[in-house]
Amino acid sequence: MKQSFNRAADTEARLEHRDSTDESAREKPSPSVEWNDITEKRAATAPMESKSGSTTVSDRIQSRSGSSIIIETGLLTVTLVGVPKVSITDLVYAHHRDVVAESEETRFCAMFDIENTSNMPIQWRSQRTTFIGTDGYTYEKAHVALDSAALAPGCHTNHVIVQPGCRARIVTPVEQLPQGIEVAKVVHTVSPRTTEPNQRLNFTL
Repeated sequence: MKQSFNRAADTEARLEHRDSTDESAREKPSPSVEWNDITEKRAATAPMESKSGSTTVSDRIQSRSGSSIIIETGLLTVTLVGVPKVSITDLVYAHHRDVVAESEETRFCAMFDIENTSNMPIQWRSQRTTFIGTDGYTYEKAHVALDSAALAPGCHTNHVIVQPGCRARIVTPVEQLPQGIEVAKVVHTVSPRTTEPNQRLNFTL
C-alpha cells in the first residue's frame, strides 16, 4: 500500500496495496492492513532462533508479519514492513531476559525500511515516531534497550543517518498498550538538513 506524506500543505494521496509475500496482491487492494502475531514462547536463555529458521526478530517481521505500506516523498521512500506483536524476551539483552521471561510480555514492534532518494544525508530518529491506538490515544516508543544481536545486519534501534542512494532499517517497539488496544496509525516526522519544512509520514493501518 502506498500513501502520500503530509507536509504543511496537503498533497494528493496515491494508494497502492503491497503484500510483501505476494506481488500479485496488488491486483486485489485491501481496505485495511493486518499484521500477524509472531511471538514465540521460549526459555529466557534460548538462542534467538524461530521455528521457521530465521535467527532474528527483523527476519521474522520481514517474512511473517504480512502486508506492508509504502510512502514516497521527494527525499525518501519509506516502507512500514510490519507492526506485529513481538515477545520482549526476543528484543532485550540476555541478562535482562530472565527478568521478563515469566511475564510473557509482548509489545507491538514497528520495522521501517528507509531509502534515501535525495542528494543529502537524512537522519531517522525513532524518538520522532508516535503510534495512535484504536482507542484514539497517542503512544510513544517503548523505553526498552534492544539487543542489536536480535536484529539482522543493517537494522538499527534508535537512530541512523542514511546516506544518499542508500538504505537502512530500523526497529521501534511500542510502549505497553491497554488491554484490547492495537496500533491504528503510525506517524513519523522527518527533519531534513535543509531549509525544507519537516515531512510528516502518516501510515494508516
